[in-house]
Amino acid sequence: MSTAVVTNGEVGSAQGFERYTFVERLVHWAVAFTFIALMLSGFALGYPRMAFLSGLFGGGQTMRFLHPWFGVVFTLGIVWMLVSWAREMRMNDGDRAWVRNMKTYAGSGHSGLDVGKYNAGQKGYYWFSIIFGLVLLVSGLPLWYPWMLGSGLNQIARLLHHAAFLLMIGGFIIHVYMSTVMFPGTLSAMTTGRVSRAWAAWHHPAWFRVQDRRKSGASR
Repeated sequence: MSTAVVTNGEVGSAQGFERYTFVERLVHWAVAFTFIALMLSGFALGYPRMAFLSGLFGGGQTMRFLHPWFGVVFTLGIVWMLVSWAREMRMNDGDRAWVRNMKTYAGSGHSGLDVGKYNAGQKGYYWFSIIFGLVLLVSGLPLWYPWMLGSGLNQIARLLHHAAFLLMIGGFIIHVYMSTVMFPGTLSAMTTGRVSRAWAAWHHPAWFRVQDRRKSGASR
């Protein structure tokens, strides 16, 4: 039997657990790449000094055509995540305790709590992405079809769209940093779909025990 030393998220056995299915990973990366496309084209559209980024999309006119369609794909992914993961992302008493221990988690990657598959930070980012992703949709439609609203409401929609855009970029940067630099081993969950036993036991001990029991039962 292989063993794993559980002192941090980096050391583990070759055998691990499936954390995300192929479909879940496919949707995640579709959302990630369309958001990057939206971010780059959004900078080119919103900031004249960054208009050179339009060259990545074949020029200004092509970029203006593609930007809302990137948004359609992005929104479809967000809606899929809402339907598929909302039940698992409900906050509970343990999540409130996690928030109180967030400083400990940020320093060590472990809150000292018996965390399930998702911690409160992950749940918070999920709801943040869902809410502001839908805000981008609602505020972006009048920009795509200006006749939907009057000029005054269109200006409000533009400001709301831009504010949601900047907030989403901030959240995205934090998400990428935590998934790569801050907590090594996390990215593999969305590339291979699997995580090591040590990573699971360190970051999500309650989920680790459930998966370990299932794996032990299946191997008998």
